[in-house]
Amino acid sequence: MILILIFFFILGSAIGSFLNVVIDRTIRRETLLGRSYCDHCHATLKTVDLVPIFSFVGLGGRCRVCKKPVSWQYPIVEAIAGILFVISFLVLSAAGNLAIASLLFNFFLVSILIIVAVVDIKFSLIPTSFIYLASLLALIYNFIFLNQGVFIQNVGTAFLAALVFGLIVLATRGKGMGTGDITLAFLMGLVLGFGQMVLAVFLAFFSGALVSVFLIILGKKHFGQTIPFAPFLVLGFFIGLFWGKQILQWYLMVY
Repeated sequence: MILILIFFFILGSAIGSFLNVVIDRTIRRETLLGRSYCDHCHATLKTVDLVPIFSFVGLGGRCRVCKKPVSWQYPIVEAIAGILFVISFLVLSAAGNLAIASLLFNFFLVSILIIVAVVDIKFSLIPTSFIYLASLLALIYNFIFLNQGVFIQNVGTAFLAALVFGLIVLATRGKGMGTGDITLAFLMGLVLGFGQMVLAVFLAFFSGALVSVFLIILGKKHFGQTIPFAPFLVLGFFIGLFWGKQILQWYLMVY
């Protein structure tokens, strides 16, 4: 089992390395083809520079050529992707649903939502094209693998979530959240279903409020200023996806 977990962590961190390329080049409108390069000196990176996590640690977080600092984004994204791949495997294995299709679908969702969260953190922008692609794949996956009742419920949840978020955008005139959050809410509803979607949104607003208060206390933000909301929706999504059913069962037992 340990070797399997190590394998999925390595796989996830390798995918995370590619996700870093997608994140940076998508915003710069650059092709994904071609060799990776240093953001500072534009020197072409060699294999020794591209080993996920280990290259960053081994080179002291600096470019091998110009010695300027390398963004912490790279090892963090690689590590998070590796951890989420491992969690995906463990959760599906524990649920007895360790099919290739389910595992690949989870890996795909993890990859897309990491891109969405990081782009929103860096640029206050949600790359909706990735969400459209994920929504289309989720719709196809649900149609094939879910029974008709659950499929209809998830589609209904997706439209309801998009409607609620759309009303929030209209009510706040886009100041509370952006239209990209509407598409992300649609994807979340499509994948999670009603109960887990409600849990994910609650956790997103709760964690977002906590971070906002913390930033205000530190003087990093002031009342009225906004922070990227997609990372909190993504956090809520992952909790709902991996542990939502258990959390809801526990809540119903307690109350």
